[in-house]
Amino acid sequence: MSSLLQCQHISKTYVDGDRDVQVLKDVNFTINKAEQVAIVGASGSGKSTLLHILGALDQPTQGQVIFQDQDIFQFTEKQQAQFRNKRLGFVYQQHHLLPEFTALENVAMPCLIARMSKSEAQAKAKILLEKVGLSERLEHKPSALSGGERQRVAIARALVMEPQLVLADEPTGNLDDAAGESIYQLLVSLKTTISTSFVVVTHDKSLAAKLDRTLLLKHGVLTGDKP
Repeated sequence: MSSLLQCQHISKTYVDGDRDVQVLKDVNFTINKAEQVAIVGASGSGKSTLLHILGALDQPTQGQVIFQDQDIFQFTEKQQAQFRNKRLGFVYQQHHLLPEFTALENVAMPCLIARMSKSEAQAKAKILLEKVGLSERLEHKPSALSGGERQRVAIARALVMEPQLVLADEPTGNLDDAAGESIYQLLVSLKTTISTSFVVVTHDKSLAAKLDRTLLLKHGVLTGDKP
């Protein structure tokens, strides 16, 4: 497999009053192209902080994130914004869909931000919503969708710009078992049809076990990397 992203000696320390709190400690790993990786660990272990650093939403105290031979923290703010829009996708536990817009409009939004025409953006959004099994829900607003359907819309939105990497933070955390399983099946089907890599932060052990590889974080230290 060829490398997509390398996390090199990442540490993160926050200042809390008169003391320093180290959240991540010398974390190193590689994500390959078309690979699905789970990051697991107890609450407070640094999982979400690490995900935010991978997405250039937070900056490490030390270390580098190399994405296809480029250090993302050498980018300007504008370049980082373009990087997130065009090369990354994000999925959160709370889907963060815009309630006043339809599923189609929500998924098309990243394309419009990238200055794509409305017709082209909606055409791409329609294809993705069909791919995630929501062809009959294009004009429904989030309030008219089930939890699993809303998360499928969020995944379609994350994929609409054809990113190389999708970062997902507890994507099944608020779903029942059946809906969570449907999201997993969706990830499997997407892996076979597109070459996007996924990094999934999760407490769901069954979901983690089904992905290609699991990274275990304990008190900010990467203590395991297993297939």
